[in-house]
Amino acid sequence: MFAEEWPLMTFTLLAQLSIGTFIILMVLKTFIGNQDSQASKALSFGFTVVGPVTVLALIFSVFHLGDPLGAPRSILNLASSWLSREILTTGGFFALWIVSWWLSRKGKESKALGWVTALVGLAAIFSMAHIYSSSVRPAWDNTNTYIAFFGATFAMGVLGAVSAFGLGMKGSLSESVTKALSTVSYIGIAAVALPLAYFPIYLSSLKAGGVTAEASAQILTGNMGMLILRALLSVLGAVLLVYLLRKQGNKAQSFPVSAIILALVLVIAGEFMGRYLFYACGISPIIGG
Repeated sequence: MFAEEWPLMTFTLLAQLSIGTFIILMVLKTFIGNQDSQASKALSFGFTVVGPVTVLALIFSVFHLGDPLGAPRSILNLASSWLSREILTTGGFFALWIVSWWLSRKGKESKALGWVTALVGLAAIFSMAHIYSSSVRPAWDNTNTYIAFFGATFAMGVLGAVSAFGLGMKGSLSESVTKALSTVSYIGIAAVALPLAYFPIYLSSLKAGGVTAEASAQILTGNMGMLILRALLSVLGAVLLVYLLRKQGNKAQSFPVSAIILALVLVIAGEFMGRYLFYACGISPIIGG
């Protein structure tokens, strides 16, 4: 994979982690409400963590443009450029996060603003995916791109949200909080399972395509060991989260933060491998013949 694609790959993963984490935290906030003060503090901590991760993603996004000083010019073509729309929506998500965070610090948090921020984040993921799906590269010009990007957003988002919640949580969990956490954990399972279930269809479509598509398929089948490891890591991380939360039940015991962070690391590692192969198999028709 070309060296200049590493910042881009890192940007997409970090942006999807931060946006997914924010969305799942909003889901948890809706389920839990404001009745549990300890849970509210934990959620507040989680929302705070989203900011630095987004900043890191934006830093990588600037470097992948090639000319960091010319980054502001990239937003001037909104009418026809999905790259401009990606920059606008990702930057808009961060700007709205700043407002939400500031209002929360002032005790004037707005759930409506939080959901608007989440929707802008989803628009950013869609724009990100559409940049690739509208390319001339068969491996990217595919429904798989949307499934992979949104799958990563929610898979990492669930683990990121629960991990951040656990780090900010003091004391035991109430039954309603445990139930909310368990519910979102199944979103993580679905987000991991859907891309893996679609992969055979995706691979078959590449094999049935032209020369370039077949070359992309050969790269994937030639890295079957990494594909299997990617699947195992992601599934193990998601299943571990569900197991830990079901084991927790409504028992008044310490939250298994370390084990949940391990689950997050496993899922991120799996998504990293999947994203690496996504870029590796993105062959241009000119190269593929």
